[in-house]
Amino acid sequence: MDRAIIVSRCSTNEKRQDVSRQSYDLQNKFSKVYEIVKKLEYYKSGEKNEKEIDEIIQYAINNNIQHILFSEISRIGRRVIETLVFIENCTKHRINVHIDNYNMNSLNDDKTENMMTKIMLQIGASFAEIELRQTHNRLNSGRAKYIANGGRLGRNPDTKLTKEQILEKHKDIIKYLNQGQSIRNIMKLTAKSSGTIQKVKQLI
Repeated sequence: MDRAIIVSRCSTNEKRQDVSRQSYDLQNKFSKVYEIVKKLEYYKSGEKNEKEIDEIIQYAINNNIQHILFSEISRIGRRVIETLVFIENCTKHRINVHIDNYNMNSLNDDKTENMMTKIMLQIGASFAEIELRQTHNRLNSGRAKYIANGGRLGRNPDTKLTKEQILEKHKDIIKYLNQGQSIRNIMKLTAKSSGTIQKVKQLI
């Protein structure tokens, strides 16, 4: 049975998204097809995950992985060039990249490059980047309008909390830290950012 890893990513600001859902769906679908060696889950913007992508390829090479499974192409990254370079590097090492929502594989059964998939992935990666740019444009437009109407960005200077107030506000984080939970798990359990959790950890 071929060996595979599952890779699940969410941006840090995708509060309604959960990497465990991606992993669960892929595990359910492929556990009888491949030997699932590892599930790699992380929260990072698809614009800034070059380090994680490099580590994924290196892990696959070092552990004789034949397939890397993603729920959709945007889970690789949000920039076309990084996504295509990742797939190209995998192809060089005869590692198949599976994009589940398109049901596409970067390699054929004989480990040669699937040219039709390559074309479709280029298109899909382009749409992922266009979507990202449109999101940025909407956010920037909203900020500009808010400021033009007299709004102020950033935290209100009058709302600075004391150490005691911060700890009181984040009792749930303290509880899970005392249990020895990892920051990643606490993010899932509390829907709070890693920055907030780190700050509370430093204060206790």
